[in-house]
Amino acid sequence: MKSVFCRATLLITTLLMIFSCGKTYTESEFKEFRITDASGTVRECGIYLPVGYSDKQEFPVIYMFDGLIFKDNNYKHLMDSLIGFKLISPVVIACTYENKEQIPGYRISYRNAEFVENISKDDDKLKDLFDKHYSFATHDFIKYVEKHYGVQRQRDGRIFYGTSNSADFGITVSMRDPSLFAEYWCYSPVYSDLSHYGMLEDDANYRLCWGLKEEGNNDYFPALVNAIRKRGGHVYSWAFEGGHDRIFWRKCFKDELIHRFPYK
Repeated sequence: MKSVFCRATLLITTLLMIFSCGKTYTESEFKEFRITDASGTVRECGIYLPVGYSDKQEFPVIYMFDGLIFKDNNYKHLMDSLIGFKLISPVVIACTYENKEQIPGYRISYRNAEFVENISKDDDKLKDLFDKHYSFATHDFIKYVEKHYGVQRQRDGRIFYGTSNSADFGITVSMRDPSLFAEYWCYSPVYSDLSHYGMLEDDANYRLCWGLKEEGNNDYFPALVNAIRKRGGHVYSWAFEGGHDRIFWRKCFKDELIHRFPYK
C-alpha cells in the first residue's frame, strides 16, 4: 500500500512539473533580476513576459537598453493594451537599467560614459567604463536572457531599442558587432560619430527618428542618416513634432510595434 502511494505521489509530482514548465501565461508579468558582469559590477535588469508567453516557444524579443523607461513610463500597460486589444502579437521585452549616478570627478553620469563611445574614447577611465558595459550588454545580458527565457536566438528575431544615449549605443553596436541584431530602433540618438567605421558586414535595418524641436535637428540628424546609409545601412527615418522627450518616444514605440508585429 505504501509503495502504491509513493508511486502515485511521484506520478502527480512529475505531471505537475511538466505542466508548470510548459504553462502558457494568462496574465503578463514583469520580472526583475540582477546580473554580475565579468568585471564584478552588478547590473539591474528586467523582462516583460506577455500574455500567451510559454517557455516552450521562442518569442521575438526587443532588447531595451534604456530599460528604466519601461518602468517609469508604464510600458507594461502599453504592451498589455496592445496585445489585449489584438493590435499586436505577443513580444518579449528584455531591459537593462541605465545608471544615472554622476561619475565622481566628472560632470556626466555613468549612463553617458557607458553608452556613448564618442564621449569615452579619449579618456582611459571613461573608455574602461564603456568597454565593460559594452561587453555586458552585448554578451552577458543577451546570453542570460536566451538561457532563461523562451526568446528567439537568431539575429532576425532580435531588435535593439534605444533612446537618446542608448540610441547612440545601438548605432555603435551595429557597426562593431553587426551579427547581433538585424534591426535597430534608435530614437533621438546623440553624439554619434561614424567617421572611424567602414562598411557594414551584414545588412542592417534602422528605424531612426528625432524631434523637430531638438537641438541640432537641421544638421546633425540628416548627416547621421547619410553616414549610416553610406556604410550600407537601410534607414527609414522620420521627424516628430516635439523635442528630446520620452512622451514622443513612447508614441513612436507604440506605432512601431503595430507596424512590426501585426496581430496574427
